[in-house]
Amino acid sequence: MLALQAYLILVALLLGSFINLAADRRPRGESLVRPRSHCRSCGRVLNVVDLIPVAGYLIRKGRCATCGVAIGALSPAVEALCGLAMIAGIAALGIGRGAAVGFALVAVIGLTAIAAGFARMRAKPGSQAG
Repeated sequence: MLALQAYLILVALLLGSFINLAADRRPRGESLVRPRSHCRSCGRVLNVVDLIPVAGYLIRKGRCATCGVAIGALSPAVEALCGLAMIAGIAALGIGRGAAVGFALVAVIGLTAIAAGFARMRAKPGSQAG
């Protein structure tokens, strides 16, 4: 049972990472698939360490491993929030219903983050949000 709970929390964290990607790329009309995740400053393709939700940010001290540009605290915050949503659902309702509620909360977080990404693009002068 503990392994299943850990797995569900890991999936929620990974979904948080994907939410960050979608919230960054969709407002600019970019693909969610190509190119691979990379530093927008220097273009370095992210490796396995960089892609570990929350921990990758902490390991890299919030900066790109190559050029040192700051990543921003919003990315690990969204990932952590997704993990916490799953933990809260499971803790409150048990594994079955709790996981369903956890995933529903992750979906709400995702929609909110993506909508905020579009709002940021519209607020930037000269942005080309599509």
